Amino acid sequence: MRSPSKKISVLAMLTAFAVIMGYIEALIPFYPGIPGIKPGLCNIVILGTLYMFSWKEAFLVSVVRILATGFLFGNAFSISYSMAGSVFAIFIMTVLLYSGRFGFVGISASGGAMHGIGQLLVAKAVMPALPFAGYAGILILSGTVTGAAVGLIVYEIMKRINGVGY
Repeated sequence: MRSPSKKISVLAMLTAFAVIMGYIEALIPFYPGIPGIKPGLCNIVILGTLYMFSWKEAFLVSVVRILATGFLFGNAFSISYSMAGSVFAIFIMTVLLYSGRFGFVGISASGGAMHGIGQLLVAKAVMPALPFAGYAGILILSGTVTGAAVGLIVYEIMKRINGVGY
């Protein structure tokens, strides 16, 4: 992006879209019986931002989205869990993206798994008696599956934006 004002405008639209996706996700009656498992619709925007810009912009959009959706639809705990998960996810996705060895699905699936690990670390700090090992496997598996689905969606979006064969 050449113009700083154009970049700010696009990032503002991406942030607004991420908040809308968070709202849609809050409306979906998705509760598999285990706290912390969600479809991760907001991550479509975060992963797209990471590809279009850099980790800094993806992190900024993610933080603003987490704060906005947390205050609108959640609470302080949901903000802390999401923030920790987001830091871990964006870190691993950035490392894998810049390695040049992974595609959308692998990067996103890894981000989903790391998001679960970040959430578990916060949960362990808040509730030390939590059975960490069993819960970790479930969150990592669900994060990997939903992350892979998000990666496929972002791949299809980017293919259409950038042309066939992205």
